[in-house]
Parts: sequence; C-alpha cells; structure tokens
Amino acid sequence: MLSNTLSYQLYTRDMTRTLDRIAADPVVKREAEYYRTNIHSVSTIEEFMGDYRLYSYAMKAYGLEEQIDSRALIKKVLESDLSDTKSLANKLSDERYRTFAKAFSFVSTKEPPVLVAQSVGQTDLIVEAYSEYRTRAGQVHAVAAKGYMDGIGAIGNVDEFLNSTHLFNVALSSVGIDPSVASKSFIRDVLTGNAADGPAANGDNRYADLAAMLGFEPDGSVPAGGLQSVSEANNTVFDYFDEKGLATSEQAAAYQVSYYESEIAKVRTADEFVKDPRLFSMALSSVGLSDSEMPSYAWTLITSDLSDPDSALNQMPEDTPASLARKENYKRLAERLNFDTQGNLAVGEAAQSEAARTATVEGYFANYRSSTAGNDKIATSLFRVAVSGVSTVRQFASSTALYDYALKAFGLDPATESRSSIMRVLRSDPSDPSSYANSLGDERYVNLAAAFNFGESGNLAAQRIAQTEANQIDTATRYAERLGDKPTAAETKAAKEDTTAYKKALVSIVSVDDFVANKTVVDFALKAYGLEAERLSQKDLVAILTSDPSDPESFVNKSGDRRLIEFSAAYAFTPDGGIERGVEEIQSASDFLSTQDFYLRQTMEEEAGADNESVRLSLYFRRMAPDLTSIYEILADPALLTVVQTAVGLPAESSQSNLDLQERTIAKKLDLETLKDPKGLERFIVRYLALQEAQSTSTATSPALAILGSSGGIL
Repeated sequence: MLSNTLSYQLYTRDMTRTLDRIAADPVVKREAEYYRTNIHSVSTIEEFMGDYRLYSYAMKAYGLEEQIDSRALIKKVLESDLSDTKSLANKLSDERYRTFAKAFSFVSTKEPPVLVAQSVGQTDLIVEAYSEYRTRAGQVHAVAAKGYMDGIGAIGNVDEFLNSTHLFNVALSSVGIDPSVASKSFIRDVLTGNAADGPAANGDNRYADLAAMLGFEPDGSVPAGGLQSVSEANNTVFDYFDEKGLATSEQAAAYQVSYYESEIAKVRTADEFVKDPRLFSMALSSVGLSDSEMPSYAWTLITSDLSDPDSALNQMPEDTPASLARKENYKRLAERLNFDTQGNLAVGEAAQSEAARTATVEGYFANYRSSTAGNDKIATSLFRVAVSGVSTVRQFASSTALYDYALKAFGLDPATESRSSIMRVLRSDPSDPSSYANSLGDERYVNLAAAFNFGESGNLAAQRIAQTEANQIDTATRYAERLGDKPTAAETKAAKEDTTAYKKALVSIVSVDDFVANKTVVDFALKAYGLEAERLSQKDLVAILTSDPSDPESFVNKSGDRRLIEFSAAYAFTPDGGIERGVEEIQSASDFLSTQDFYLRQTMEEEAGADNESVRLSLYFRRMAPDLTSIYEILADPALLTVVQTAVGLPAESSQSNLDLQERTIAKKLDLETLKDPKGLERFIVRYLALQEAQSTSTATSPALAILGSSGGIL
C-alpha cells in the first residue's frame, strides 16, 4: 500500500496531466459536454434546476452535491442579491453557497435590463470629445480660411471665383448657403445681376448678402479697387467661422484680433466705433461686458467725462453686485478709449493708445476663453439632460441639443450632414464591417454609431461592450495582484491610473481590431493575465480573443495555456471579431470555465478519497488554503479544520472549546501567510500526511468522511 505522501504526490506532481486524465474519463467528458452545450440555453432558476444534469453538475462543482435535494434552500441562494448583506447567501456561514450564487446571474435576469441611449461611460466619452471639437474643427477650417485670405485677391473675374472650390465654399458658407447644393449658374446671376431679389422678396437675404460681399461688375469683372480689401476678406472668414459654430475658436479669435488692430487705427469717432459690430463686440468682451449691450447706450458711456460726477457713466446704478460690476467694466472701457464728450478724437490722436490696445487684446483673449467654456458647459448640461430621455433615433435627430452636440463631438458639421444619413448611421452596427456606418469609409461615423445604443429598428437596444462590468473588475483585480503583496504607494497610484485609463479606453472599443490596436487596453490586459512577456502579435491576439473558450476544439483550448483561456473568456468578441449586443446569460464565460475546473477537481478529490481519505483532504486543503484570510474560515470548515488540527498537533476534541480560544490557539501555531507560499503550503500538507499516517493507517472512522460524504464534494 502506498504511503499518504506518495499517493498525494502522484496527483500533484503534474496537476495538469492529472486533470487531463480526469477530463478524458468518458462519464466526466459526457457530463462536461452536456453542461457546455446546454448551460447557455437556460434563462431562469426554474429551467436551471429543472434540468437535473445541469443542476447536479454545478452543485458538485461547488462542493454542494450533498445538498442537491435541498431545492428550496438552493433556490433561495440563487435568488440572493450578493450586494445585500442580509441576503440568504451572505447570511449562511458556509462560503460555498455564496460562491455558488456568485457564479450565476439569475437575479439580473428577473427584470428586463433597463435600456438607455448612452451609458455613463459613453456620455463621458462624448463630452470629452465635444470639449476638444472646437480645437479640432478650428484647425480644419483654418486651412480653408487661410486659403481664402491668400486667394481672393488674385481673382480676376466671376468665373475664376466660381471655379475655385475653396473660395466658393468659404464665401457661400459665410452667408449660410450650402455650397454643396448651390447652383453655380444661379450664383453667377446673383453676383452679376439681380437674381438675389427673388429670394430677398421672400425674406431670404443670404444671396443679397453674398452679392454685397463680392462686388463683381455686371460683366463679371472685378471692380477697379479690387474684389475685397484685407479687412473685408477678414470679415468673410470670420463669418465663415461663425457659420461653422466656431466664432469662439482660437483661430477665429486670431482673425478677430487682426481685424481689431487694423480697424481701430482708422476709427475717428465714437459713432464709427459702436457701429462696427466686430470692433464693438471685441471691446465689450475685453472688459467682461456682453455683446448684447445697446450701441447707442454704450456711446453715451464711452463719451462720458469721467471727472464729472453727473456724467452718464458716473450716474450708472451700483445698488447690486451685478450693476456695480457692469459700471466698473464700462469705466475700464471708457478709460481705454480717447473720445471726447462729443464722440470725437483730438487732432492727431488715435482712438486707443498702444497700451490700451494691448490691454483690449489681452482682455479679449482671456474673456473669450471663459465665455467659450461657459457656453460649452451649458451645451453639455443640455446634452446630458436630453440624452437621458431619448428613446429613438428619430427623437435624437429632432433634438438640436443632442444632434448638434453629438455631431460636433465627432467632427461632423450638423449644418451640412444629412439627417437621414445620420439616422442610418445610428441604426447600424459599428462592429460589423459591412454595416452602413463602416461602408462610409470614415471612422467618425463609426465612432458616432458606437457612442449610442440604438438597434436596427431605431429603438433603444442593449449596449455593445467588449467586457462586462464583472470581468472588468476581475481584470483590474488581476492587474493589481501583479504588483505583489507589498506594492509601494507610487505603484498603487500608477495601477489605479492605469485601471482608469483601461476602463475609459474600453468604452470606445467596437471590434477586436479596435482592441488589438489600442495600446492602453492591450498592455493592461496582457499584464493582468500574465502574458506581457509572450510577445503576442496582433494576429495572435485576434485568434485568442475570437476563440470560444467553451469549445474544447477552439484555438485557446488546444493551446493548453490556462492564461490564454482565461484571457479569451474575459472578453465578449464573436468569432468574426464583432461584439454581440447585450447578450444576457446566466453564467459568464469566466464563471463557466471555473465551474468546469471545479468539477474536475471535485472528481479528482473523490477519486483520491476512494483509496485514501487523507489524500482527499490534502488535495482539498491545497486548493482552498492560499485564499484563506482568517483562522475563523478554517474553524467554519470542518474539512480544513481536520487538516490543521492534525498538522499542528491539536486533538479533535479541541473543536468543542470556545471559538475565540480555538482561534487564538491555532493562530499561535499557524501563520496563514505561509500557506500563500507554494513551498510553505506543500511542507504543511506533507506534515499533515505524515502525522495522519503515524496516528492511524485507517480512515474508516475519520470525522472528515462524515463531512465529505460518500460521494459529495468540498469547496
């Protein structure tokens, strides 16, 4: 007869080989295949427990085989809300019940999932994109603006203008005309004739504004003084930015300052100053005043005699903080201007000194940014409110607060995009290469589709996520564990930052190609699953992530690498690299793998126990000990307690003493940290086996036999 230690080592010397042998057993293989094939087809507790083969397989896997007939109890356990400390699974002292409940998701399938147009993460992502859109869009349109400024002076006749795409586009856009649909022959008649009169008679002055802006002669030639002065061209460009919603962009601000510095030098009266909307608006902004101020009222204030207590400015109200601030702002504006009480300038004097002009420019740059931030904050607030109430694509397209904000966030122009096309984009699947969004060949449309959760019908649908929340938590936990037992404060901080960046990046992943191309995601995931040193190519990663971990013949299972299997199971990619939309299953791929692994280990332990109960207890202890955090966990598990009592030399009768006394006694003899070290754990188990064998060569009366049952398992 083999010794306890040798019998134990026959199982543990090559655990992978041992488990493969167990898995190859015809009965075990048949039950595992049945579980794999059918577990994802049940959706309720009743269906699960009604299928005896599924139910008994899971119960055995989690060490609850002896409780199979306690159906009422198990049903209550599966119904438990694990976030509620008062739920049954949490109240039971046996941790096996909580672990069993945690492996399934029946609670979440009781009620239909709440569908929303955007998750919190999706909303945060689009808000961040919106905060950057002005810079991105400004840079794009700045190229067109510069092209206009450089090219308009070289135009010799109307046909040259019409044939210059960038000049044509900027000019028409500056007055609100869509150049993509405008008829060039009609525009020619507008610029050289009276074709603008018809639309103007109906209240559409855009064409009249275009004709006034570009003064071509009736024969199409350019006037003797030129088509536009530099200031007039600057006006056109500024209006172009304004029509694009970018009047407060840095690029538009630069043109505004250039205009101001050029034109303020030409101003000779206060009338000229307040009647030039750009000069007046910039000056107001530079001192923190709204551009809604009335020019006529402002005239009386900037021409006031500041030394006269009865002047209009000095008589302004100051009874409230707002009125006092307004008065002080107007005083600063008046001090920067040199107009007398009649609105004139002294001979040879400029409207502003160089210092005053510099102060105006600096004040404008400071205040326009604050104004922009304030406007963006309002737009964001309106978006957050609106998106929480939208339920269809049609509602989305009908809401300016939603439509304009979302399109701008992704660099799309709400004024020129087709609403029907955008609605098709939102109904398409961004993870499907053949979808409408992908067929447009522009990632902006794909990103827009991915930012919202609409189905093909245009109604709300479940979100496509590359990784469930539970698996995100598990991955983050694995990543943190890679730091070791005693990470430094700096390492802990860095890990938290990495985790935040990882979760944020996941929101934008819509396909396996997105995943493997995202360095933030890949680096984090590989480290979490211990694969950072494997030098996996993008092709390797795609093969792993699109592999089915529940299929014995899949790529990852054939590899035999547990790390690859767990890595694959942690994500929700389909075989074609897409992401299924909100598939709700009672068991995640990760929990499925754990269940099958637990079943094999339970079967192995039963097999060992048939010949040697001490070996069975040792295998169980080997599985459970590394996760122990308290002596009380040992006291709550009779099988663990049997091993510990024998190994540290305590009699079985000590179990009858006070729990706290037992805890203190064992704590003096056993440091749980030693069990986390594989070598320390093995030494402890070998000690147990040797002492048990010395005490008795028979396990017929072992108290563990009653604990485990003749065929039941332990977890």
